[in-house]
Amino acid sequence: MAQEWPDHWTIQLGSQTAELPLITMPNGQRIYAFDLMGRTAWNATAADLLVQRIEASGVDFDIMLTAEAKAIALTQSLAERMGGQQYIVARKSLKVYMTYPIELNVVSITTSAPQKFYLGKDRYEMLRGQRVCVVDDVVSTGGTMGAFFDLARRVGFEIGLIACVLTEGVERTEFNGVPLLSLGHIPFPG
Repeated sequence: MAQEWPDHWTIQLGSQTAELPLITMPNGQRIYAFDLMGRTAWNATAADLLVQRIEASGVDFDIMLTAEAKAIALTQSLAERMGGQQYIVARKSLKVYMTYPIELNVVSITTSAPQKFYLGKDRYEMLRGQRVCVVDDVVSTGGTMGAFFDLARRVGFEIGLIACVLTEGVERTEFNGVPLLSLGHIPFPG
């Protein structure tokens, strides 16, 4: 007999409560949707809590890397709280100003088809030789993380830390041997 799952999953981010709706993806997979876009208080609270976790971890890094689009505001909030830390955004479309772009293939649970990320030379050169903290909203199946590890091999940088708000499906404290800091966990509904 299949387990019954609630219509919403409640998570607590400090003083912020988030009700995540249960949705069915086009492929039939069900997930609890977590969307930080436009959620100023959630982003601020998550950034405050992640800074504490990052500082407590003792892991140093030079620059942050995130993917367009849901974690950009979170990454900006983290950067502000960490003294103006620089960050790079892997873009979902090729921009005319990107010279010698690198293309990354990504399969994410929240998109119905494979997608691509792009970085222009000026951005990937900023990563070369650096120790990087990858920031994301949710680490689930690992599609985005896999693309960033591929980018690290191609460009020549080290991913030293992963910081996210939630893990999903598999509760993780590391990914590919790299420490992963999260503020909570949500299940994959059956």
